[in-house]
Amino acid sequence: MTAARTAAAEPLPPITRNQAIVTVGIMAAIALAALDLSIVGTAMPTIIGQLGGLGQYSWVFTAYLVTSTTSVPIYARLADTYGRKPVILFGLTVFVVGSALCGFSTSMTQLILFRALQGLGAGAVQPISFTIVGDIYEPRRRARIQGLFSAVWGVAAIFGPAVGGLMTSTVGWRWVFEINIPVGIAAASIIGFNLHEQIEKKVHRIDWSGAILLTAAIVLLLLTASDAGEAFGWVSLPTIGMLAVAIGLFAWFVAHERTAPEPLIDLGLLKAPIVRAGLAIGTLSGVVMFGVTTYVPPMVQGVHGGTPIDAGVAVAAMSIGWPVGSIVAGRVLQRTGGRPIVLVGTALLVVGTLLISQLGRFEPLAFAMVACSMVGLGMGLSSTTLLVVIQGAVAWDRRAVATGLVQFSRTIGGAVGVGIMGGILTAFVGAASSAVLDPSARTTADPATLQAARDSLNAGLGVVYWIMVVCAVGALALALRTMPDVELGHELEPAERREERQAVPAPSGRAVSREP
Repeated sequence: MTAARTAAAEPLPPITRNQAIVTVGIMAAIALAALDLSIVGTAMPTIIGQLGGLGQYSWVFTAYLVTSTTSVPIYARLADTYGRKPVILFGLTVFVVGSALCGFSTSMTQLILFRALQGLGAGAVQPISFTIVGDIYEPRRRARIQGLFSAVWGVAAIFGPAVGGLMTSTVGWRWVFEINIPVGIAAASIIGFNLHEQIEKKVHRIDWSGAILLTAAIVLLLLTASDAGEAFGWVSLPTIGMLAVAIGLFAWFVAHERTAPEPLIDLGLLKAPIVRAGLAIGTLSGVVMFGVTTYVPPMVQGVHGGTPIDAGVAVAAMSIGWPVGSIVAGRVLQRTGGRPIVLVGTALLVVGTLLISQLGRFEPLAFAMVACSMVGLGMGLSSTTLLVVIQGAVAWDRRAVATGLVQFSRTIGGAVGVGIMGGILTAFVGAASSAVLDPSARTTADPATLQAARDSLNAGLGVVYWIMVVCAVGALALALRTMPDVELGHELEPAERREERQAVPAPSGRAVSREP
């Protein structure tokens, strides 16, 4: 029996009162992010139907994902410098303000801008939440708690689509944003009053140049994918030029990160096989995850003529499978290691996306629910496992950066994937078919025009779904070829093991942090 499995057999210490209270606050913060994501996805078809601008559909999601993605490494560096508490409180504040402004939007442009502001807050909420968990719990407890937190995400996401569909059909879509306000205030209050950190502050340099380069590269790539092809043609000189500049900016960013004193993304972490494999798998999984939440509702509500509640129920099925997979992963990780769980999870992504690719042929809502639940189960198994083993591979002063990279990989995949798929969908449907997504507008539209819009929407979504299939197959192939067979804590070097033990909470439940 290995040392890791021998340690796993020893009884866990009891959870302290302070740990329990902070855990509740973190659960509320995670629920906030999950609630927003699932509610917005359900309400968006109706929002597009009322505000117009189907061509801007993907930007409501990508604006959020871009700002939340590019800000994650900055927040992670700040959290490793000044502590987790001030960073997560700032993120929650920005998120709540952005949510309130989204509810007052009167145009798609305003909504996109305010969603970008929301994303700036979200960049701190989820990764720093999971980092705090890594601080206040020792490794074996952490695996189970991370699974529980992923389950909280799933439960919130289950209720989110149903609540979003109900609100959109009754009091209006604006309330899907305003509901974030009380949840965010509650989470900030609990964390603010109960999380007590002991850190030795050390001056760090924030890589603002890297952040600007990365943001510019991502935005230009998304503009190329979503707008340039339709405006100039996919093989035109302007489109190719924009793509070349985007690639050049990415290359410049990588070169800059290699020489920066304290880079935005610590490329040195990629030397660890588990980190390298996990981030690659997470990027492709992010395309699938955000693709499902973004592009399944238009199929249910636009092509099959369902209600916002129907669209919410379909997406909620993914959130049912996710917590199940997370709980299972958290419990069996210590016995099986990470590789088998990730292989099963990515295989389920393939199964789920193949089923989703057939949504245009099968109208029953139950079929969409089964397909989405398979994706959710696969995400729960793979994402929870990758997060825990990557956190265990680094010391305290790099854990926030590593956790941020996990979130970064998934959201960058989602941002780029949703943007590219949005450009493809617009090319098929055009921007004049918004009425097909609004249940009220459908009742007054010309039947022939409505059917033509449904057919083009179905064709475009079919191509989008096959892109998701390709990404799921890629994630499985990467897991087979690159995922090492690691046990919990096995990948830590001796010096890092000592730092890991220093991060175990004191009897009071405080997060004790030490700089080397």
